[in-house]
Amino acid sequence: MNPKNKISIHCMVDVLEKEGLLADFCCPRELYDHEFTYLSYNSADVRDNTFFICKGATFKEQYLRDALTKGAGAYLSQNRFEEVDAPYIQVTDIRKAMSLVSILFYGQAYQDMKVVGLTGTKGKTTTTYFVKNILDQFCGKRSGVLSTVEVYTGVEDHDAHLTTPESPDLQKYFSQCRDSGIPYLTMEVSSQAYKMERVYGMDFDVGLFLNIGVDHIGPMEHENEEDYLRCKLQLMKHCKTAVINKNSDHFEEIYNTAKEHAQKVLLFGTDESCDYWISDIQKEELGFSFTIHGQQGYEKRFAISMAGRFNVENALAAFCAAKALGVDDESIAKGLYVSQVRGRMNLFEKDGITVIVDYAHNYLSFSKLYESLKADYPGRRIVVVVGCPGGKNYLRRRDIGTLSGQNADYLYLTAEDPQFEDVGEICREIASYLEPYHTPYEIIEDRKTAVEKSILQAKKGDVIILAAKGEEVYQKVRGGFEPYESDLAIAKRCLNIQ
Repeated sequence: MNPKNKISIHCMVDVLEKEGLLADFCCPRELYDHEFTYLSYNSADVRDNTFFICKGATFKEQYLRDALTKGAGAYLSQNRFEEVDAPYIQVTDIRKAMSLVSILFYGQAYQDMKVVGLTGTKGKTTTTYFVKNILDQFCGKRSGVLSTVEVYTGVEDHDAHLTTPESPDLQKYFSQCRDSGIPYLTMEVSSQAYKMERVYGMDFDVGLFLNIGVDHIGPMEHENEEDYLRCKLQLMKHCKTAVINKNSDHFEEIYNTAKEHAQKVLLFGTDESCDYWISDIQKEELGFSFTIHGQQGYEKRFAISMAGRFNVENALAAFCAAKALGVDDESIAKGLYVSQVRGRMNLFEKDGITVIVDYAHNYLSFSKLYESLKADYPGRRIVVVVGCPGGKNYLRRRDIGTLSGQNADYLYLTAEDPQFEDVGEICREIASYLEPYHTPYEIIEDRKTAVEKSILQAKKGDVIILAAKGEEVYQKVRGGFEPYESDLAIAKRCLNIQ
């Protein structure tokens, strides 16, 4: 047990009441100041002296009974369980309360380090690693990271399951970084993180707004574009320094929100009206070089080794975040150049064939991808392996089909996390948007077969894009996870690259 991690009902009641979340509580006087030394929202993860959180719309009373049997001494809930005899705190919003209680339990650990949060429709993961690698260089050791790809806290080091973890897990990760002496942490902050109140009650040292496009609209995500933007804007309300892409859609609303709430606002883009801007982008044998300009005459040449011209913009965003933290140019230069991200613009070339594994999966990311391909591989045949997920943002099917019809030379339509939908039906819907452009395609429902065929039957000069799955080693099917070799692994195997 970490002696720093503890909480009392007295403390929780005080904070929840101040936040207007307290509905009721019941606790014997002798337990009012008792300190619980473990926090959990999972009845399978309970030990003696646990304070238990009843989370979720599908929470069942039996879960609470199981937790109490295993050692939980009190619970937090939005509902009152009349038949359960245990101390409790009842709240009006369990998700907000869960985040506040988690922050309290872990002693506001996030305040003991510099935390950079990034949001955007495209580029969050890549920019996260640009920032992380810069900070690694700056502090001379691994900094913390919470991304779509991985979790690293000095204690935990593993693949990630959520872009932004649930609040108790998130605050636990902060405490692990604090206890490991890690001074910086970079994390992706999804729109769902704010919609589900996973970061409620905390502020970021730097909040980075990359861009916003129409995405994540659907029954399991955001009900409309307004809700999506509203959730994204929350980061601008809860950061000390806001870093904003001036070329983003809805810029005025993003900028005005940041000006109202942040202590400082930095703009990045492509012209002198920004605090920092880019010029003279040159394609190199490996990646790109470019010049960053700033106010007061700042000018310096940098380079990245990643493919994708659009990643220069992500590098500029990371540069601005680093400058906001006082990082030197040498650390920035080294961090940018060494950055590579599994499943993001991973490029392989062999026998005249170019294979790119990327996570492009929505209108904005495909627009930027095709723009980059046209600029960097002029005249070459573009072959794309792509699908769309089931039960999520149905507009992606139209957008990806239309953009691919306009820009690709051949498509393999296949599975991408179909969930409860039929793969063939999803592929035929995408194909319907190819028809006006007469772009040839074939439907291969098994993704492994589609990826293999795209590479093994490629012609010299082909540029093959394996889109949307990246390094993921599973397919989401009917509420579960089915093992999948990953686009990245299949590409290496087919090209005989180690």
